[in-house]
Amino acid sequence: MRRRWLVLALGAIAIGAWLAWAGARATDQPSFCASCHFMKPFYDNWASSSHARVTCIECHYEHGFVGYVTGKLRLLGEMMRYWVGAYNVRPHSRVSDRNCLSCHQEKAIEKVTVYRKKIPFSHTKHYGGAVRGIELTCTTCHSQLVQGNHLAVDESACRICHFTGVARGQALGDCYKCHGPPKDQILIRGVVFNHSTYLKSGVECLTCHVHVTRGTGDVPREKCFSCHVERFEEYGKVELIHPIHVTEQHLKCADCHSELHHGKFELAQALSPDCASCHGGRHSVQEQIYIGTGGEGVEPMPDPMFVSGVICAGCHQSRTPVATVAQPQACVSCHGPGYDRLMRQWQQFVSQKLSELREQLAQIEQQPNQALELYEEAKRNIQLIEEDRSLGVHNIHYVSALLRRSAENIARVRALREQREYVAEKPLHTGESFGCSRCHVGVEYLAFVQASQTASHKAHLRNADCNACHAVQPAEHGQTFAAARDCTQCHPPAERMAQLESQDCLHCHEAQLPQRSQQAKFPHETHIALWIRCEACHEKVTQMGHLEFLGQGVPKPEHNFCAACHPADIANNCLKCHDD
Repeated sequence: MRRRWLVLALGAIAIGAWLAWAGARATDQPSFCASCHFMKPFYDNWASSSHARVTCIECHYEHGFVGYVTGKLRLLGEMMRYWVGAYNVRPHSRVSDRNCLSCHQEKAIEKVTVYRKKIPFSHTKHYGGAVRGIELTCTTCHSQLVQGNHLAVDESACRICHFTGVARGQALGDCYKCHGPPKDQILIRGVVFNHSTYLKSGVECLTCHVHVTRGTGDVPREKCFSCHVERFEEYGKVELIHPIHVTEQHLKCADCHSELHHGKFELAQALSPDCASCHGGRHSVQEQIYIGTGGEGVEPMPDPMFVSGVICAGCHQSRTPVATVAQPQACVSCHGPGYDRLMRQWQQFVSQKLSELREQLAQIEQQPNQALELYEEAKRNIQLIEEDRSLGVHNIHYVSALLRRSAENIARVRALREQREYVAEKPLHTGESFGCSRCHVGVEYLAFVQASQTASHKAHLRNADCNACHAVQPAEHGQTFAAARDCTQCHPPAERMAQLESQDCLHCHEAQLPQRSQQAKFPHETHIALWIRCEACHEKVTQMGHLEFLGQGVPKPEHNFCAACHPADIANNCLKCHDD
């Protein structure tokens, strides 16, 4: 009898073991997962994906016997909840990183791969260490369930991580890392635009691409209710919540964070698209100058007003729908009293410089062949500034750079014509330490009246800062106090002038002074090297005060004057002083 019961027990155990084994093998099949109706979309997604040959348990069970048994016990619990109707229609399943790396081990050490054919991505920078203080897992990014893309990259995780909690419109990392500049030129309302050239000059993407995100990506409190009933005392403690929810529980970022979108939602409105909708691209030159493009030989340089998002109507103010010429008073409404003078100052400087450059271009119209490119570039830059018609107001810094470039090109052409080496003009010290040149562009070309004398800013800026004569503090900004100072510190009186030697004059006056006459060549450095005293040509320079002497003007060399030292050259060697 006992033996009979033993046989029955062993038989029952064998049958039970076989049934358990058969049940386990049956539930290993992905088709078993689809037997629950709410799992059908997940099954279809898997079946059409690149993981279709990988069974569910290879990812969702931990590898090894213990992991297999644990997975089956968890499955048994899920089945019981399904039978009693207590199941969750949005199941959450964790996939171990070790399971992923058993097939994709090379991905963990892959430095750079290309995503979506253009975005360089590094797994090593995202996996294996803390990113923004969070230990990421494989399913942090590979969690999207899209038909045909089981475990594809969830781009919402990228946007949430790179944009949430940083300045609006900014990103964790620069725009280049994902986008890079478009290679080809594009046309924006009649303006030919080259991203690569523009960005190389240091201009940021957000200068034009404003509001590149929609949404905040924050975590509303009500999101917590989907899992928790209470426990809100830890809300906001990201250093505690992220390790639990992301690293341990493998939750998706979008499970907690609100939606955040990224794209070209809005371009800078500084080019007045409302005007362009009726008038077309009639102001393309003005727009090019405003955004700091269109010229040659100068890096792109957007106007500060454009960078700040000021549209055309910000300065071209009118009470009627008809656009008007911008008035200096428009500057005062934003910047305060006194700024209206800057607009007139800029226009005076640009007008004067354009007049000089036009005259110089006419003089070198017959340039050497090797200088043709320099001549044509200068001509095109000058033409661009003239077509703008604002005389620098649309972008004074860019226009000033184009004028300097044109002047340099003309000087190079002259040097080639005269078969001499080109010597670049030394840049003026324009008070950069005080930021004066940021607004007072071209002031070196403007004259001023002091002590009954007309003087040049250019001569003073070579050896002095702006604060030598002007107040630079905000409360007294722009006030000139030079009248209260003793100008004889730089301009000695007659008794001090009588004691000066030629070398003393060179402390302020450079030896290589520009030509004083357009008809004759007069190299100062040659005469100074021969120890010829200044008063030999500059009569009475040591007999009167420096300011008084400047008032009478500089003498122009004439034949009779030069004949005292060069009698033979005057009569027989004209080319020594004159061009052909």
